[in-house]
Amino acid sequence: MYNVIIGLDLAGSENRQSGFCLIQDNEIIDYGILFTDKQIISFIGEKNPDLIAIDAPFNLPKKGNFRDCDLLMKEIGLHPFPPTMSGMRLLVERVNRLLKIFREKNIEAIEVFPAGAIRFLGFKRKPKSITERVKYLREIISFIGLKSRRYIGRIRPDEFDAIICAITGYAYATQNYIEITGEECTVIFPIEMTKWYK
Repeated sequence: MYNVIIGLDLAGSENRQSGFCLIQDNEIIDYGILFTDKQIISFIGEKNPDLIAIDAPFNLPKKGNFRDCDLLMKEIGLHPFPPTMSGMRLLVERVNRLLKIFREKNIEAIEVFPAGAIRFLGFKRKPKSITERVKYLREIISFIGLKSRRYIGRIRPDEFDAIICAITGYAYATQNYIEITGEECTVIFPIEMTKWYK
């Protein structure tokens, strides 16, 4: 059972915003911004989630600039950044520091990709404005049967991505997901909203 799910839009640097979203049962409880590893670890320890859905590549490719699952995503029109880029390498290093701690706490973690998740949910592109972010989220939340304790208002981009991460985690928990899997990695995506079962 996955009663508590956290979505984490992780930044490569502790000086930059990392968005978070907390879903409990079928309700969005909270979302916002964290910065440092210490803040993230403290938040995770306080909420004790069953599942964390993280927007970050969990590993580097064995050769070349892309992992095999990244190449599979590119084949269907998604555009993941190469994990070997300097900023992305820092992100891979950071997520692995955190994953080690999460695993020690027996918390399951999945790799997700919100820019692709939006496409799988049925939208042509990521939203470009606050108005679009609010519209997308209200539509998704209503359609898949989630509730929200927090008012969906002036959502920042990192918060939007974190909510999509958490919704992808919720899709995984409720078996409304697909995975793109290679030998090097697996990335989880929600299925199209119209095909969800609740």
